[in-house]
Amino acid sequence: MPRTRGGPQVHKFGGASLADAGAVRHAVQIVSRFPAGETVVVVSAMAGVTDRLLELARRAVRGEPMDEASLAALRRQHAEAIRLTARNAETRRALVAALDESLDELRALLAGLRVVHELTARTSDHVAARGERLSALLMAGALADAGRKVRLVDALKVIATDGTFGNAAPDFAATDRRARAVLAPLLAKGIVPVVPGFIGASKQAELVTLGRGGSDLTATLLARALGATAVHLWKDVPGFLTSDPRVVADARVIPQLHSREAAELAYYGAKVLHPRSLIPIKRRSIPVYVRPFADPQATGTEVSERRPRTRSPVRAVSGISGQALVTVTGNGMIGVPGIAARTFEAMHQAGLSVTFITQSSSEHSITFGVPVRDADAARVALEREFHDEIARQDIDRVEVRRGMATVAVVGLGMAGARGVAARVFGALAHAGINIIAIAQGSSELNISFVIEESDAAEAQRAVHEAFQLAKIGGGAVNPPERVAVVLLGFGQVG
Repeated sequence: MPRTRGGPQVHKFGGASLADAGAVRHAVQIVSRFPAGETVVVVSAMAGVTDRLLELARRAVRGEPMDEASLAALRRQHAEAIRLTARNAETRRALVAALDESLDELRALLAGLRVVHELTARTSDHVAARGERLSALLMAGALADAGRKVRLVDALKVIATDGTFGNAAPDFAATDRRARAVLAPLLAKGIVPVVPGFIGASKQAELVTLGRGGSDLTATLLARALGATAVHLWKDVPGFLTSDPRVVADARVIPQLHSREAAELAYYGAKVLHPRSLIPIKRRSIPVYVRPFADPQATGTEVSERRPRTRSPVRAVSGISGQALVTVTGNGMIGVPGIAARTFEAMHQAGLSVTFITQSSSEHSITFGVPVRDADAARVALEREFHDEIARQDIDRVEVRRGMATVAVVGLGMAGARGVAARVFGALAHAGINIIAIAQGSSELNISFVIEESDAAEAQRAVHEAFQLAKIGGGAVNPPERVAVVLLGFGQVG
């Protein structure tokens, strides 16, 4: 049985890891391998539940009839898991009663939405959070039935936030105080706390959600507060990979990544965890292990502040398709202060996120990338912002180029290593791939380039081969079907 030194370990189970009764039993077996007084469990909603809940809310707002089939499917999914994991009749009855109470509340909420025809961020949070709460109830019951001392903990009692509905930012200091006050006494008594992920409280004690990657963020927040020795994120992927296994057949698991490398890969496609989930434990020396739920003996990928020992300056290559390049160009931009500031302020006001930025040294043009779905909105926002400059022909035009992909080459060892860019672009030239735009930060942690979307797969293969990443990674991805729906370790974050 693994033991810790000092603080506890936090185990987070994602939705795919809680897909059905068999998965819940498997999660209980994993938790049972660790000492009760040194273990905290965080859970996401069961697979597919959050999407189903939000679709029910959207249908209600549109005034459509109550979707009895979806409500029945939600109850059936949880009730079946309860039936197969809770062998104790009293426990089973209590869990089913709590399930029915929650669904009755949901039904009343949906009825209200059909009347007001409006789904606010506040109400959306209340609907979506139900999935995590039911999942935590189920996990706590299954652990209790397996003989563990368990306490179901209300996330609103331990996770403090700024109160932004839909994407709340955690209040570190307040969360530290609350989590220690609530969880430390339980651990001291040998009790396993089970906490719903994704949920927090505003300063007025209202329920809010933490947005994308929220359950992973819950896990690292609790790890920070409790001085944990490790965080284990149990996923439906083997860990971070050297590339997309659907594109690069010999992609490998990366045994260890620096947190900065993991954040870069997460931003550029590897949804195995969200970059902000690493913020609470930054400089806290708490390693995060991304581990395969299907194979608990595998170590997966360690994400920590340790610098990896590797001969290759490059650790992985990732790609984002479905991009568009937006370019603001004109001779009247040269030497004019504030053009870049106004460009990105226009994007901010339009609520658009920029994925890539480059600017010519002559200041004749500014180019940035956005998801192709946002391309028209970006163009309209810029034409509005620079209406006068376009009329005077100081700015020639706002150009949009669709069908792009951004490829990122990532590695902490790239800093100061000679010839890395030459090898990257040499590999692309050898493959006959034309580069449209290039960006590299002064930290030299990431070289990003934009190419035609049709060239994205070949570009990743060429760079992967040029740096022989298949030889420096860990084990091969096996069996292939386990990664049929992942991109660089990308499953659903949560």
